This record gives sequence, C-alpha cells and structure tokens, in this order.
Amino acid sequence: MDRESKLAELRAKTDRQLVILIRIALDDGRASGVAAERAYAEARALLPTVRDLAEAERSRLESKLARLRGFLEERPVPLVGQDGILRGGCQPPLFAPR
Repeated sequence: MDRESKLAELRAKTDRQLVILIRIALDDGRASGVAAERAYAEARALLPTVRDLAEAERSRLESKLARLRGFLEERPVPLVGQDGILRGGCQPPLFAPR
C-alpha cells in the first residue's frame, strides 16, 4: 500500500471516530444538564474537522447540535455566590435567545 492510500485510510478512520465522539457528546449533553455546555462546545468544535461525512449524516449531527443549543438557551442557570454556595433563584440562560 502506498503512502497516500495509507494516509487516506487513516483519515477515514479518524473521521469515523470523530463522528462517534460527536454523537456521544450530543447524546450525553442532552441527558445531563451539568455537562451540556461542555458537550455542546466539544461537538461544535469537532464537527467542522470531519472531512469525509455524508451530507445526510452531517445534517443529522447539525440538527442535534441545534437542539442541544436550544436546550441550553431555555434552561435557567442556578446562581452561585463567589463562595461557591448555591443561592436561591436563577440567572438567565447561558446563550442569549436568537
């Protein structure tokens, strides 16, 4: 196998693994409000790096990403004092509504 075909094979494998990581991040983010911001950031950062992805799959992942963003926009964020103690009430969502 020549070098270019080996590199193409490795890139394809990497793309498949990235898609798996993106799916996991999006699924975990929706299931766990605590990790939602991190999951959103990870998926948003990784998705553009996947080169070889069918348009239908890219659309599905982008749709899940948009739903997770909507989830984050709608949920209130608990107020925590400088001492780290949770206070009564909530502040506005992390993301401003569009």
